[in-house]
Amino acid sequence: MSDQSYEDEAYTVRPYAVTGGRVSAASKDLPMEALVEARSDAQTLKGLTPEKKKILQLAAGQYQSIAELSAHTRLPLGVVRVLVTDLATAQYIVIHTGGTVEDSSTHDESGGLSLSLLESVLDGIAAL
Repeated sequence: MSDQSYEDEAYTVRPYAVTGGRVSAASKDLPMEALVEARSDAQTLKGLTPEKKKILQLAAGQYQSIAELSAHTRLPLGVVRVLVTDLATAQYIVIHTGGTVEDSSTHDESGGLSLSLLESVLDGIAAL
């Protein structure tokens, strides 16, 4: 599916139809800055909606925040939260919410944010 046909489709499908009528995700407290990454061992994409496929495509190979996914897919933040939660439940993606100071993937030895995390955020902002 081309990007253009996806964009056209995104404008014609109502948000409640995309989420199956659900308005809140199981993890309704999922922050918009939470980072999402597609699992390299994700099962087949057969049966996924175009919106979920687009989220997986965007999160492949790089971290994307919930806010970035919302902007790139042109879907409301709440809709993206529901879809991301669905994908995480089905083990297509991993959600990284703010880590602890001991978490070396998000923090450095001094307790500050890690350089790799900051670079990922800057890359995401530059891509917008």
